[in-house]
Amino acid sequence: MDIKVKIGVIITDENNEKILLIKEKYERKEEFLWNTIRGTYGDSGDESIFDAAERECLEEASAKVDLLNSLGVYISKERDKVRIQFNFLAKIIDGAPSVPKQKEQALRNESIQELRWFDKKELADLNASDFASSRSYELVEDWMSGKKYPLEAYKQVQL
Repeated sequence: MDIKVKIGVIITDENNEKILLIKEKYERKEEFLWNTIRGTYGDSGDESIFDAAERECLEEASAKVDLLNSLGVYISKERDKVRIQFNFLAKIIDGAPSVPKQKEQALRNESIQELRWFDKKELADLNASDFASSRSYELVEDWMSGKKYPLEAYKQVQL
């Protein structure tokens, strides 16, 4: 079975009125689509899920963040593929969001074209088909509905 642990992050502005989305292309889809900051946990040494979320924000949006809340955990299963995604709400504490350099993206097999702030009205005009995955769409929907949980709900412990 193919099991991967993923990280999802919604970066919000200081007033929690807008979120930052990235527009990127995936191998399995032909067009560039909107996405939240996402990545894989466990492929960068012995970092925690919190470290992974902060790293993904730096890699994909060139911004250092502070994690504010959990936005829950999603579990997806399709045939022999399982994805467990830990989701976070974050705010920028250093750096202005910008598209990573092409050379850096190539090293990580990414293709990010654009970053853009969206308010709730603009997000309401987007459909699930505008997003790179259903998990990203659900994450945006959960943020719009005000869902959030304390970070203390997650605890990383030794095996």
